Amino acid sequence: MKNSEFNRLTIEKRLELLKADGEYIGSRIIPSHHVYLYAIHNFFVELYVINSLNQIQWIEIQSNKQILAEYTRNIDIKGLFE
Repeated sequence: MKNSEFNRLTIEKRLELLKADGEYIGSRIIPSHHVYLYAIHNFFVELYVINSLNQIQWIEIQSNKQILAEYTRNIDIKGLFE
Protein backbone atom coordinates (compact mmCIF):
# COMPACT_ATOMS: atom_id res chain seq x y z
CA MET A 1 0.00 0.00 0.00
CA LYS A 2 1.23 3.49 -0.84
CA ASN A 3 0.86 6.61 1.29
CA SER A 4 -1.66 8.07 -1.15
CA GLU A 5 -3.83 4.94 -0.90
CA PHE A 6 -3.77 5.06 2.90
CA ASN A 7 -4.69 8.75 2.87
CA ARG A 8 -7.81 8.00 0.80
CA LEU A 9 -9.13 5.51 3.37
CA THR A 10 -11.78 6.47 5.91
CA ILE A 11 -10.76 6.58 9.55
CA GLU A 12 -12.65 3.31 10.09
CA LYS A 13 -10.69 1.58 7.31
CA ARG A 14 -7.41 3.01 8.61
CA LEU A 15 -8.18 1.56 12.05
CA GLU A 16 -9.03 -1.85 10.56
CA LEU A 17 -5.74 -1.84 8.68
CA LEU A 18 -3.77 -0.88 11.81
CA LYS A 19 -5.41 -3.66 13.80
CA ALA A 20 -4.69 -6.23 11.09
CA ASP A 21 -1.22 -5.21 9.89
CA GLY A 22 0.16 -2.49 12.17
CA GLU A 23 3.10 -3.01 14.49
CA TYR A 24 2.93 -0.91 17.66
CA ILE A 25 6.09 1.17 18.20
CA GLY A 26 5.35 3.48 21.11
CA SER A 27 3.29 6.36 22.42
CA ARG A 28 3.55 9.96 23.51
CA ILE A 29 1.26 12.35 25.32
CA ILE A 30 0.37 15.80 24.05
CA PRO A 31 -2.18 18.15 25.60
CA SER A 32 -5.60 16.47 25.44
CA HIS A 33 -4.39 13.46 23.39
CA HIS A 34 -2.54 10.20 23.75
CA VAL A 35 -0.79 9.46 20.45
CA TYR A 36 0.22 5.94 19.42
CA LEU A 37 2.80 5.21 16.71
CA TYR A 38 2.54 2.19 14.42
CA ALA A 39 4.72 0.90 11.59
CA ILE A 40 2.71 -0.37 8.65
CA HIS A 41 3.45 -0.91 4.95
CA ASN A 42 6.84 0.87 5.07
CA PHE A 43 5.61 4.04 6.76
CA PHE A 44 4.68 5.28 10.23
CA VAL A 45 1.13 6.09 11.33
CA GLU A 46 -0.05 7.98 14.40
CA LEU A 47 -3.37 7.25 16.07
CA TYR A 48 -4.76 10.14 18.14
CA VAL A 49 -7.00 9.35 21.12
CA ILE A 50 -8.81 12.13 23.00
CA ASN A 51 -7.83 11.64 26.66
CA SER A 52 -11.04 12.82 28.27
CA LEU A 53 -13.28 10.71 26.01
CA ASN A 54 -10.99 7.75 25.29
CA GLN A 55 -12.11 8.15 21.68
CA ILE A 56 -10.08 7.94 18.47
CA GLN A 57 -10.05 11.32 16.79
CA TRP A 58 -7.66 10.85 13.89
CA ILE A 59 -5.22 8.45 12.21
CA GLU A 60 -2.54 9.86 9.92
CA ILE A 61 0.82 9.11 8.35
CA GLN A 62 3.70 10.70 10.22
CA SER A 63 6.97 11.44 8.42
CA ASN A 64 8.26 14.42 10.42
CA LYS A 65 11.63 13.30 11.83
CA GLN A 66 11.39 15.59 14.87
CA ILE A 67 8.04 14.12 15.86
CA LEU A 68 9.22 10.55 15.24
CA ALA A 69 12.29 11.24 17.42
CA GLU A 70 9.93 11.90 20.35
CA TYR A 71 9.22 8.18 20.49
CA THR A 72 12.89 7.23 20.91
CA ARG A 73 14.38 9.99 23.06
CA ASN A 74 14.03 8.02 26.32
CA ILE A 75 15.50 4.78 24.99
CA ASP A 76 18.95 4.05 26.43
CA ILE A 77 21.00 1.79 24.16
CA LYS A 78 24.40 2.30 25.87
CA GLY A 79 24.25 -1.14 27.49
CA LEU A 80 23.97 -2.82 24.09
CA PHE A 81 27.53 -1.82 23.17
CA GLU A 82 29.40 -2.79 26.33
